[in-house]
Amino acid sequence: MHSSKSEKAKYISTGQIFYDDNGQTQQIYLPTSQIIQTEEGEAEICLTPACVKAAARLMNAMDDSVDPCENFFDYACGNWNKVNAIPDDRASYNTFGKLRDDIQVMVKDLLNKPPSDKDSAAMKKAKYLYVSCTNETLIDQRGLEPILNLLNELGTWPAVVGDSWKEEEFDLIDLIIKLRLYNNKILVDQWVSADDKNSDVNIIQLDQPDLGMPSRDYYLKGRNNKAVLVYEKFAQEVAALLGANKTIAERDIALMIDLETEIANLTIPQDQRRDNEKLYNRMTIKELSERIPGFDWLRYLQLVFKSVNISINETEELVVYAPDYLENMVKLINRTEKRVLANYLFWRIMMNRVTNLPDKFRIIRKDYYKTIFGSEAERARWRDCVGYVIDNVGNAVGRLFVEKHFDENAKSIALEMIHNIRESFYELLTEAHWMDEKTRVVAKEKAESIAEKIGYPDYILNNTALDEEYDDVEFYPDKYFENVLANIRSIAISNLKKLRDPVDKTKWSTTPVVVNAFYSSTKNQIMFPAGILQPPFYNKDYPKSLNYGGIGMVIGHEITHGFDDRGRQFDKDGNLIQWWDDEVIESFKNQAQCIVDQYGNYTVPEVNLQVNGIQTQGENIADNGGLKEAFRAYRKMVEHDEHEKRIHLPGIAHLNNYQLFFLNFAQVWCGTMRPEAAINRIRTGVHSPGRFRVTGTLQNLPGFVEAFKCANTSYMNPPEKCRVW
Repeated sequence: MHSSKSEKAKYISTGQIFYDDNGQTQQIYLPTSQIIQTEEGEAEICLTPACVKAAARLMNAMDDSVDPCENFFDYACGNWNKVNAIPDDRASYNTFGKLRDDIQVMVKDLLNKPPSDKDSAAMKKAKYLYVSCTNETLIDQRGLEPILNLLNELGTWPAVVGDSWKEEEFDLIDLIIKLRLYNNKILVDQWVSADDKNSDVNIIQLDQPDLGMPSRDYYLKGRNNKAVLVYEKFAQEVAALLGANKTIAERDIALMIDLETEIANLTIPQDQRRDNEKLYNRMTIKELSERIPGFDWLRYLQLVFKSVNISINETEELVVYAPDYLENMVKLINRTEKRVLANYLFWRIMMNRVTNLPDKFRIIRKDYYKTIFGSEAERARWRDCVGYVIDNVGNAVGRLFVEKHFDENAKSIALEMIHNIRESFYELLTEAHWMDEKTRVVAKEKAESIAEKIGYPDYILNNTALDEEYDDVEFYPDKYFENVLANIRSIAISNLKKLRDPVDKTKWSTTPVVVNAFYSSTKNQIMFPAGILQPPFYNKDYPKSLNYGGIGMVIGHEITHGFDDRGRQFDKDGNLIQWWDDEVIESFKNQAQCIVDQYGNYTVPEVNLQVNGIQTQGENIADNGGLKEAFRAYRKMVEHDEHEKRIHLPGIAHLNNYQLFFLNFAQVWCGTMRPEAAINRIRTGVHSPGRFRVTGTLQNLPGFVEAFKCANTSYMNPPEKCRVW
């Protein structure tokens, strides 16, 4: 059909074969592009499979009846949000969730394949864990035996055993330690991690813990609030399934809820915990015991670390992030009946284990999930199991995934983009009028020192190294509950063991099959796992406009996290230190206040509540800086790539390359939330809802206004624009 080599370069094979008049086989080729005329001159419509698929995705999501200058989120995502109904088993649904769903299908296929001789020990363990999780029939057949064994090991749950519970046999510290060794951190959060002020060294850290419900706000709405009552009912029904007397359980759990409400009142709200310097309190165990008497801190920590053969004495140093909470918590537990304390501690581990029990336990969780998150149904069991294995044996799953599905070209392309976007950040530094020259120099040094991790750690391709990571845990295909206990105990022990080891700043803080990206303040490191290096964020055959608007924006976002309201408190070596002068810090806070006010004035339409501008400021600063850096890097690249500038996509040929950049950026944040999920997001989330991650950033970016020629009177082009970076 097209025989010359030069001509074939302009065409792509469809894979279809036909016979010509001479009986010779010929392939059918289609053109890779088409030349058209636009207002800006001659342009080229890209007709490669990647371009056609990208165009279809973009068109199917957008609503071009909306004026992009009046509401770019609805313009970009209006149709996506109509055709992608929130599944019954979800509280929300968005582009990230859809990509996670797609990746879970890939991982399911990998985990379903029986272990083979080619699989390393770690890969086999991942498959055994998955198989044990999906075997609901066996989980139901085994009934209560596994959970009763755990309860017997821990002691006895008063609400279940009733009047036979013996107060004199209860030791609060002993139970807290047992739960800590199952990675349940109740009343006090304790872990080992890099010291904020000496990031090469690991240190014991103490903080206020998570609560049973997602946020303190749920407890503070009153004892008869619907969320509190359904949480209480959930606990009562779990106790009943374990054989509790209904009257005793109701009485005990009511008192337990009262206790947890008091604990919630003692915790410090999240939006008041953004100043790391104020949170950081370094002291010895002896000093902690003197400051907060009434709790045997030395005994507690000695017994915790005895499990990993590490000796502790009163001169051991630790960092305490919430001394006021801990002081008030100790006073509270010392005036609370032991029975109430025991009920609370047992409930918290039971609540976490419900998902590992027979179906009748999971059924009674439904009302609670519906009230808190809005989800109407249980998630498909296989999805829960795939998610659990990814979360807990992530590098073993990562090995399976990258060998089958990861594009190795992504590493080199992402590195090039990181280089270009980092250069854009340097330029923004020079334009930050509020920053003095001395601070600008050290800020650039920090940006230059950011280490990048892309795709996956190389060692997971080595069987010996990968197997060593999971050496201390065994999983069996027929013992799901025991597998879970072994896993959470392994997590706890692994963390405690780090205390005497130096911090490994080359180590990844995430695993490969994760649809997200990360910045670590103490490592000054950015991470882009294989899971996010997929469409719509990245495809090696996309026009660069889409890649820069997708993964490029994510790269810029993570770089900027090193210079948001919290990241800027850490220097280039990852140490919490004041490396900016007081005047520059004050200037930064003034710039950031504009962002706080801007987002704090956005109202979430699903629930008519305002975004918490203080709590979300770090992410909002990163969004604004990241998009600006990615667009600047892309625009500079286009200056030297005339072909990229000419590329248009079929079906949306009226959009030029800059407009495609912003369209793909916006579609990363398409999605909707149930009202309950929106409330939870406002109370607990550090990210603004997707709608405002689009409109908020674009309202501050002159490049967007230029690309879409937005009038000064339009919503997307307000007269006042916020800028930190």
